[in-house]
Amino acid sequence: MRKLLGLLFILLWAISAQAQTDEGSSKSINITINATVVQRIEMRTIRDMNIGNVQPGQKTINIDPTTASDAGKMIASGRPNARIRLSFPQSWDLSNPKSNNPASLLSFNYKVAGNTVNDRATAEILEPDNRSIQFSKEGTYYLWIGGTVDIANAEPGQYKGQFTVEIEYL
Repeated sequence: MRKLLGLLFILLWAISAQAQTDEGSSKSINITINATVVQRIEMRTIRDMNIGNVQPGQKTINIDPTTASDAGKMIASGRPNARIRLSFPQSWDLSNPKSNNPASLLSFNYKVAGNTVNDRATAEILEPDNRSIQFSKEGTYYLWIGGTVDIANAEPGQYKGQFTVEIEYL
């Protein structure tokens, strides 16, 4: 907020300095400036998603965000009852950093459930598009992250990736 006010002061000073001419006459300029400062949204990761060890012959991994104990959990906090837009990628490539094979990527398809209360059993499965939702009256929104991945042709090793969620006020 202080930076914004400082920038506004410098802008007004620069404009008033330009209004002075070499002959000493001045010109009047009226400027109206409006600024809206919106409360920020805080995201906290409570639990990372953990795929764990794969069994021999297993071809797919499925982590249901509403039931699996391996699902990740995040909490978004912001302005109570505010409308927000939520978006996330539908899939993301997981890589095996120790593999020399560039084809050793696994495409992880995300499933995300969200709720205004801390109850994933009643959470709604969300689509990855720019979904309009609302913070709770306490200013929170809970997310559980799971998904599916085909590992039938995966090389042995540890695969890593990331999940990015974007939340903005409407």
